[in-house]
Amino acid sequence: MARFAALFLFLLASCGVPEPSQGLARIESAAFGLGLTELPRATLRSLGLTYGLAVVKVEAVAAHAGLRLGDVIYGVNQSRIRSAVDFARLVAEQPPDAPLALLVRRGGTDLYLPLEARTNARRGSRRPTDTLLRT
Repeated sequence: MARFAALFLFLLASCGVPEPSQGLARIESAAFGLGLTELPRATLRSLGLTYGLAVVKVEAVAAHAGLRLGDVIYGVNQSRIRSAVDFARLVAEQPPDAPLALLVRRGGTDLYLPLEARTNARRGSRRPTDTLLRT
């Protein structure tokens, strides 16, 4: 049993999965269907970022906006985020009916994705990209 535990810990360390004791913040948002976690500094350096939140859960509104597992959010509404608290503050300052523009790094590409709160989705508001025209 001790060998199995040692092997498991070795595999976790080699995969770059952060240990819970490292104190990395996690954010869950039911309104957006989104789960985020802070990234270790070594991972951020390899991405060329000073700070970012990795997308670890995508449901509902977040999936509709185009977010994917593994995306790294490093800006909100043209402002770079510097901490999980900074991210939460920028989201809270946003008017309830206004979409958030998330600056996302996906692989080697940076893109903005609009994310609307669930209240807009319930009312049936539609964006031009929501409709697929077939000819």
